[in-house]
Amino acid sequence: MAESEDKRSKGMMMSIQSFVTVVLLAGMLAVAEPVGAQNDVASLYRASYASEASRDYPAAISAMRTVESKGSTYFVRVRLGWLYYLSGDYVTSAQYYRSAAAAAPRSVEARLGLTLPLLASKSWRDLERACRDVLALDANNAAARARLAHALYMIGNYPDSATTYRALIEQYPAELDHQTGLGWALVKMGKGAEAKQIFRQVLAVSPDNANAKAGMALP
Repeated sequence: MAESEDKRSKGMMMSIQSFVTVVLLAGMLAVAEPVGAQNDVASLYRASYASEASRDYPAAISAMRTVESKGSTYFVRVRLGWLYYLSGDYVTSAQYYRSAAAAAPRSVEARLGLTLPLLASKSWRDLERACRDVLALDANNAAARARLAHALYMIGNYPDSATTYRALIEQYPAELDHQTGLGWALVKMGKGAEAKQIFRQVLAVSPDNANAKAGMALP
């Protein structure tokens, strides 16, 4: 009886040990899978950055679309917006930036990103609205103000464009694009003499500035 009991005890111990081993292995596999998935995502990010650096934008996008298939986060949307912008697909770029802005309603970053494809595609009315959306959250955002001034100029709202450029020049006096922008807005308003004074000032420090040269060539 004692020998049988001992055998049963040993058998139970072996069964318990086998059970524990199975549980431990299952736990290790459960832990290993997310780590593997994380490593996979990390590799995709590395591949995307490397492809972007070499200007292989389709490959950079492809890697990020695979990341997106595992979970579309704010960061993924913003990055895809940027990559599609670089690739010249401005429609899809704008879609991703809008999606990112919807996911983060207080994000200046996503809204400012949206201005890039709108500027590149010359969607001036949409650009004006996008810039104003940025400024509603960040009233002194210099990039949004500069792009708004340009959009207003392209729409034909020269007085507001000039006002916006003047305010920018007060804060960024050495930014020549703001100065030539103001000069051209003044030209369109019939203030050629004042505009040429600005163009001369620009050419004094940037002799080959194309915008200022074109302005000075006007009758």
